[in-house]
Amino acid sequence: MMMSPFKGQTGFKRILNATVYSLAGLRAAFTGEAAFRQLLLINLVLVPLAFYLDVSRIERALMVAVCLLALIVELLNSAVEAAI
Repeated sequence: MMMSPFKGQTGFKRILNATVYSLAGLRAAFTGEAAFRQLLLINLVLVPLAFYLDVSRIERALMVAVCLLALIVELLNSAVEAAI
């Protein structure tokens, strides 16, 4: 049985490979998914706004978390669409 040349990579090389693959996935989502681009642009407004508003740290953290969660859900949706 043939093993992948990336199996068994450890340490810095593994982290570097994972980073490169993650950035390639984000680039693919940005170029191929209009909904991801729209969410990203909305978050470019909402996240700084969360720091501008006079709210508690917990409320601010929740606002930012919801913005990031929306991006994560959109990426998961795109992955499911690509797999099916």
